[in-house]
Amino acid sequence: MKYSRDEQGLAELVSQDPEKQVTQLKILLIFFSVFLFLLTVNSVVFFDKSIDFEPLAVIIVLLFLHRFVSSDTTNIVAGMLLWSLTIFASHQAWESNGIHGTAIVAFPSLMIFANILSGRLLVYSLAGYMLTVFYFFAYAEHIGFIEPSTINTGSLFKKANILAIIIVASAFGIDVITRHIKQLVLRLRESIIRHDDIKSKVIKLVLFDKLTELPNEIQCNNDLKALQTTPQQINGITGFIILEFTNFEWIYSSLGETIANRIICYLADRLHMLESNHAHLYRSTSTEFIFVVYASDYEELTEHCQQIQQAIARPFPVESFDIEMSSAMGVSILSIDGDNFETLKQKAHTALILAKNSKANSFRIFEKGMETSINNRVKMVQELKKAIVLHEFELFYQPKVCMHDQSIIGAEALLRWHKPGIGIISPLEFIPIAEESGLINEIGKWALEKACQDCKYWHSIGLSNLSVAVNLSPVQFQRGNLPNIVFRSLIKADLQPNFLDLEITESLFIDDTDFIKDQVCQISTKGVDIAIDDFGTGYSNLNYLTKFYARSLKVDMSFVKDMQQSIQKENLVAAIIKMSAMMELENIAEGVEDEATYIKLKNMGCQYGQGFYWSKPLPNEEFIKKVTLWQPST
Repeated sequence: MKYSRDEQGLAELVSQDPEKQVTQLKILLIFFSVFLFLLTVNSVVFFDKSIDFEPLAVIIVLLFLHRFVSSDTTNIVAGMLLWSLTIFASHQAWESNGIHGTAIVAFPSLMIFANILSGRLLVYSLAGYMLTVFYFFAYAEHIGFIEPSTINTGSLFKKANILAIIIVASAFGIDVITRHIKQLVLRLRESIIRHDDIKSKVIKLVLFDKLTELPNEIQCNNDLKALQTTPQQINGITGFIILEFTNFEWIYSSLGETIANRIICYLADRLHMLESNHAHLYRSTSTEFIFVVYASDYEELTEHCQQIQQAIARPFPVESFDIEMSSAMGVSILSIDGDNFETLKQKAHTALILAKNSKANSFRIFEKGMETSINNRVKMVQELKKAIVLHEFELFYQPKVCMHDQSIIGAEALLRWHKPGIGIISPLEFIPIAEESGLINEIGKWALEKACQDCKYWHSIGLSNLSVAVNLSPVQFQRGNLPNIVFRSLIKADLQPNFLDLEITESLFIDDTDFIKDQVCQISTKGVDIAIDDFGTGYSNLNYLTKFYARSLKVDMSFVKDMQQSIQKENLVAAIIKMSAMMELENIAEGVEDEATYIKLKNMGCQYGQGFYWSKPLPNEEFIKKVTLWQPST
């Protein structure tokens, strides 16, 4: 049953917990039972030595109410309690001198309890009853129905009026005060509710991710601190897993924020299914989630990583797309790799970087040697930046030879790094790091400009038939401004486009998009030749040769060098040469190191070759000298 605020007692308003209200009312029932028992004892000891049965009867009623009270009956029990006490006080006054009886003094106190325990309805009904009692006692004494024990010198009704005024004034005053207190309590309670709402909203904003509603890094940090004190840390291990979606940035830029956010929510739902008492999920950044997993051993932890992989392996249907997510995971171990959030995150990220550099959708568990590898990479990035500023890079040139008459028709530009105090650093060591860091864009731009300038210089000294080939990294296509860089390099060197060959690898085919195709088309239509480098080692999709406007194929040296020992590789080289001829593409064999290989390639119909059989890569001045002194032969 619901009551308005005026009908609610102060106790009910202050204590919104029904169980607390029941407890408070039971205490009052016991209190008044004890009080009445003391009245009975007082009557026996100090008055007529006989037992007064009226208080005992009320005590029995109160004890019955004590058993009857519950969260559903508090208002009823409170009303019965106060009416019982009021009637008992009236009876005591009747027996002990009527309107002059001391029991009348209990009435104002009962009014106060009525305001506390119940509402205005009970207060005013009790006040009406008390006024009736006063005038009834006055009338009863006036007609002689009650014989007072004291001599009354004044009007009985005057005294009744005085008592009535006192009761009415008390009732009104108590009601006003109680209503004021109720308003204060209500405002305080509303303030507490607002405070709690604001607190919960702030906690949600601070500790939870807005998009997925998953707990965030701050909550993860708090949970890790709590987890370290639990007994489960003694017999098992706790893995800190960072899961990164490596193709999310591409999805975001290609399909837009709305679809990207929906995919993140779908991912969160799938990953949430892997949560348990021993596995907790958090969202870290836009592309990362964190799992904190308690496992009995490394095998169980590995199984959980595999479950994560399986959960995200299925495509995500979004509108008309079936999105496949690629990921990598890095794992660190609490108490072994670190005892706080930042250390665990840093080491898990170290493992994550190595996982990203290995095969797709893999995970790595942190090992001590990993930090050394990462630190070496960071150090090399800094040294590469310094090398760019200090002009420590140099282009070497390896002659490109016509297989028909062994004349030099051009050269491939090969990057070398002269590191002071160490010497030449192999491109195999620094090119992958330059690509990861993005420095390959600046290095590649320099190499392109330098190659064009050197080729123009060759022409100026009479070597006018030479062309130059420059390798391009797939990273250089990502910004979309590669055609402009190529054209500016040609204009700056005043070199005709047909003397420049750009070599792209088959790894570029994995990102076969119009974005890349358009750039290659712009370059090709200006007269720059496109060559497919290392053909046969990657995807070898013939459809790409036309899509990317290829003019020539370079047979990878791993096939050419082993031709003499492997009939399979010899047949493969022959097939590539024959195919290129049928497609009207030039072919170039890399890694020609002896005369037997040269003769075999020539007999297969190979057009051009490179290799140590003719020359190793040389600095520009040595290359010019070699070409100048070169004597073609058949």
